[in-house]
Amino acid sequence: MSSTTQERQLQARYRRILQFGDVLDESIQLYRRHFLMFVLVSACAIIPPGLLAIAFSTAGAFDTQPLVADILAGRTPSVAAVGPQLANRAGVGVLQGLFYLAWAVAVVLTADAYLHGEQPGLMAIIRLTLRRYVAALLTGIVLFIALGLLLVLAVVPFIIPPIGLFGIVVALVGLLVWWLRPTARKTWLKWLIVVSTPFGLPLYFLILWSMQFTAVAIEGRWLIGALQRSAELVDRHWFRVMGTLLLTSIIVGLLQYVPTTLVLVPLLIVTASRGQVGFAGPELAISTAAALVVQILISSLSSIVYTVLFVDLRNRREGTDIAQRLSQLEAIAPTPAND
Repeated sequence: MSSTTQERQLQARYRRILQFGDVLDESIQLYRRHFLMFVLVSACAIIPPGLLAIAFSTAGAFDTQPLVADILAGRTPSVAAVGPQLANRAGVGVLQGLFYLAWAVAVVLTADAYLHGEQPGLMAIIRLTLRRYVAALLTGIVLFIALGLLLVLAVVPFIIPPIGLFGIVVALVGLLVWWLRPTARKTWLKWLIVVSTPFGLPLYFLILWSMQFTAVAIEGRWLIGALQRSAELVDRHWFRVMGTLLLTSIIVGLLQYVPTTLVLVPLLIVTASRGQVGFAGPELAISTAAALVVQILISSLSSIVYTVLFVDLRNRREGTDIAQRLSQLEAIAPTPAND
């Protein structure tokens, strides 16, 4: 059975084709209407690793003052000084990544439930997130490996400067032809632009596979199937998807950066007034806590946009909205009277 026939009924406002601005507008409205639920879901996944990071910061495990002092004095930092800090940051970073993956899946599931007019409970979201987590983790690993290999392939031709310069010229000419002559938009021209653009190959597939986590969370896809599903939906909408995700990253980044900076600047002034270079344990703990609070309050917006965009791409490719409208009409159609 196809995903279209399995899909639950979307709310009426989402059973339409959304333009570029509509995706962002609907996502922001969804975030505002259900702000407390998204904050609660985010807190469950972000607070545990955040508290660990605060504890490490307070204990001085991330203290960069000795390292900065060595650099300013012209001394090369020793492995004994750098190694433990790198190990601490790597360990906390891995743990944060595992929790953030669960957070992303949970927010997508929550947003998808609201798109279908449901009122999700926290425990139901947690249970479904745990069922989807292994698939999301394995799919993420496959994506990471694939993008790494593509990155290596993209770097090799540009090691020699003349080849890199020639590739840039070819890519620019190809983009102009693609833009000015729609009839010339052939498959070979697309791949010529992708391969000729510096790091174009990993960038192209990064956007092409960008919907894979939503495919895992919403449709239960696995590994290659999730990547294929993403490529299927993003095909012919690559620039639109890239523009939407790029603008979302800028908006969410600014919303997180500004309040965090308002906390960091006074800390920097205080430490500088004491003649201190860099943050010590207490300042690191305060800055980490501030970033944690801002992340809980704001960062879910990015996953909401992913969800709304995924639904819109499915409507565009598969006519999910039309299929659901037809099923509704069939349900309310009058039954012919028997003679």
